[in-house]
Amino acid sequence: MAYKDAIKTGLGVGALLLLLGIWLDTGKTSILLVMAGAFVGALSVLALHDFGKNRAKASDSGNLVDADILPGALIVSGVNGQVELLNTAARALFSGHTDAGHVRDLFDVLHRDMEDRSQADQVIDAVLSAPEIQFTEMLYLGDGRVFERITRPVAGSDSRVWILRDLTHVRMANDDSAMHQSMVEADAARTAELAEQLFHAKAELEAKQAELTRLANTDSLTGLLNRRRFTALGEDAVRRATDSDEIWVLMMDIDHFKRINDTYGHAAGDVAIRDFAHISEATIGERGFIGRMGGEEFAAILPDCSLDDAIRLAETIRRETARHQTVSDTEKFRFTASIGVAQWLPDEITIEPALDRADQALYSAKTYGRNRVVGFEYATV
Repeated sequence: MAYKDAIKTGLGVGALLLLLGIWLDTGKTSILLVMAGAFVGALSVLALHDFGKNRAKASDSGNLVDADILPGALIVSGVNGQVELLNTAARALFSGHTDAGHVRDLFDVLHRDMEDRSQADQVIDAVLSAPEIQFTEMLYLGDGRVFERITRPVAGSDSRVWILRDLTHVRMANDDSAMHQSMVEADAARTAELAEQLFHAKAELEAKQAELTRLANTDSLTGLLNRRRFTALGEDAVRRATDSDEIWVLMMDIDHFKRINDTYGHAAGDVAIRDFAHISEATIGERGFIGRMGGEEFAAILPDCSLDDAIRLAETIRRETARHQTVSDTEKFRFTASIGVAQWLPDEITIEPALDRADQALYSAKTYGRNRVVGFEYATV
């Protein structure tokens, strides 16, 4: 309204000066007043005409929005790319380059910070060559900033708008989320690796414990049970036995073992001991268990076994031993074994009495000439 009132005042002043000049009608003063009135009136008419045109444009386009209040950077250019307007955000973004006359020169400020600017440059060229194009793209700058660039033509005009939205904070949030996910995955990987290490450590510890147990319970030369473990298992067998169960015991000894050591050496004697252990173990199998009692002496306990089975197993061991040829380095030799057999009696609370009787039967076998099996009941006759 102030603009309209000013125009009216200008027209009034012009008319007054014109009338005053005509009324005086003498001298230079009247001429000057007429000219001044005409000039002021003409200016007022032109201003009124412009005001009318602006009102018409405003009426056609609706309510106008102040570009400076927009949060994003706004650039208006002609369809040929000539820069027409920068809002406050755009001037701040392109500080020091706001005098760029073309959008190519203006956007070069951003494109030069991109690792690969070729696609962004091609977009500018494509948009300027086709005024009807609307396009949205992402600009990833080397310093970590991210912009969304939107461009579209202004309907009913020869202008185009370019809008830049700073989405750096969105990328940072995504990076934080990705970093968090990466940390979670790394923690999970470390946990899995630690679990695997613990599993292997546990397995190794169990293996070592089993090995220690084996070493504590077995004879290092033959791999059979040692005397302590053999006796413990014998006592377990006695505790589990009922009055109807039969348990038989074998005491076995390599004949003339000292002669083997003296003739072929102690290494050959060790080979003979191992060979006899293998023969005895293969013969007894699952029928019982065998132990090395010391030196060349062995024993076997046969739970749930009859006299006939015990004698048969003992005789098989004796026979296979006599047939076997032992090889130690370049030496080859044969040896025999004597075996005593005895039964555990149900009224006995330990296995020791049966072992003693089997040992007495073994002594009888040695006395009778070796390389034979003798039962205790025969030894007492």
